[in-house]
Amino acid sequence: MGIRYYAYPLQPSDVDAARRNPYPFLSADPLMDAWGPEEDRPRMLYLDKAWRELQHVFAVSDGRLQPRISLELVKGNVTPVGKYGGHVGFVHVLPPDVVQQIAEDIVMVEPIVETDIIEAVPYSSADYANEFLRQAQDFMVTLAADGLGLVYTIR
Repeated sequence: MGIRYYAYPLQPSDVDAARRNPYPFLSADPLMDAWGPEEDRPRMLYLDKAWRELQHVFAVSDGRLQPRISLELVKGNVTPVGKYGGHVGFVHVLPPDVVQQIAEDIVMVEPIVETDIIEAVPYSSADYANEFLRQAQDFMVTLAADGLGLVYTIR
């Protein structure tokens, strides 16, 4: 199956509670949320496995030797446990002000060029990464317009 990325909107009043315990704000079955019948899908951002590609794109220096603020949307990784490929997922909470900053930044990210992505993630493609970049751009702009935060997991 692989490790995938899922994000859900958070009401501003829920940010502190989600920081203490994010799991009640995440779906018990996020893959079904992403792949289930369209009429049953909750509002969410599903990046499949493209979170790695977006980490690479957003980590690129913005001219000040700092990663883009958009990296906050996909930073993190799972923690391997045991010797049979098990892992513990990563969870992160973003308040509305950070969502706003990401929305303002992510819309300035140009489409990904094939040679840039293949160097970082050899099994990927620019078409794949750009599809999820567009979805992330749309999602973040909409969340920011609604004044929402978000909680995401990579698992």
